Amino acid sequence: MALVVAIAGSASASLPAAELQLRGRAGVQEIVLSVSDLEASGRLWRGVAGYRTKWQGAESNALARLWELPPQAQVRSQLLGLPQHDGGLLRLSQIRGAPQPAVQIRSSARPFDTGGIFNFNVLVRDIDARFAELQANGFQGFADPNRYVLFGKRYAGALLRGPDGVVINLLQRIDEPYDDQPPFVTISHVTNATQMVADFDRSFDFFTRQLGWSVRWQASPTWPADGSNNMGLPESLLRSGTVRERAASFRIEPQATGGSLEIFAFEGLRGRDYSTRAQPPNLGILAYRIHVPDLAAYERRIRANGVLPLAPTRCLQLPPYGTVEAFVVRSPDGAWLEFFEQRDCAAVATR
Repeated sequence: MALVVAIAGSASASLPAAELQLRGRAGVQEIVLSVSDLEASGRLWRGVAGYRTKWQGAESNALARLWELPPQAQVRSQLLGLPQHDGGLLRLSQIRGAPQPAVQIRSSARPFDTGGIFNFNVLVRDIDARFAELQANGFQGFADPNRYVLFGKRYAGALLRGPDGVVINLLQRIDEPYDDQPPFVTISHVTNATQMVADFDRSFDFFTRQLGWSVRWQASPTWPADGSNNMGLPESLLRSGTVRERAASFRIEPQATGGSLEIFAFEGLRGRDYSTRAQPPNLGILAYRIHVPDLAAYERRIRANGVLPLAPTRCLQLPPYGTVEAFVVRSPDGAWLEFFEQRDCAAVATR
């Protein structure tokens, strides 16, 4: 589905500034990257992924307040995605005027280090070609592309880290077609994003019981007998059974049309904890931006389950969605989850 202008009638009357209507969509709509050079980052992602610019410009001052930045802070963004699809977007945001210098959220992190958001996931048709292209543009892999079997299906995968510490996970289906996906040439829309967590059971409880999300799948991944893997773990650790891997994927609702999120844990291996760095203005994968059709009801529900937003719900202009209400919560490992609803709240001052 491409970007559309708000149509006439009650919807357009309530959302006069919206260029993209989310209607009843629920789930992860965007992944927000905090970048050090907005123009360079935009050129990079348009070049390697074939994305187009959906919107660019200065964000509302109310967004800086939602992010608990000082009044003088300014945020400029580019919103990128597939030409013919308006979900699974990347929002590149450059923050200026913060009192402290920005550092990378997961600076020099290995995959088994916890805290924040580790990577975002995309599908590819030719993993070796995409891996080489990303390498040519300054990315480095944790390992070369790896072939494996998951849920009885064959895949190829590779994780690469690029500018500002952003990690992209490439996934290629070996035998299955892509007919169920929005059309793409080289790299798909963002399908998922993964957190490395210190306590799998605690995080699983947070997303399922406290936030009320549905489980898409839960697994203990296994790698080939030789221990080769796309996360760069020592093969001897995997072959010896010293490390146990656990993973789960969630949607906000079972039939949600928005994107998903994932948790992953290495049990038997403890790394560094980056959870305290996972906040603006620091650089890297900053936030999940999740659309909720009835935000007020959702907030009441999660509050009853012991989840407290960082600050009161705010009304703001969030192009290209028009006016929205939003609040932020953090996961047990510091991942920034920004819940928002596209609605008419323009009576509240946003600047």
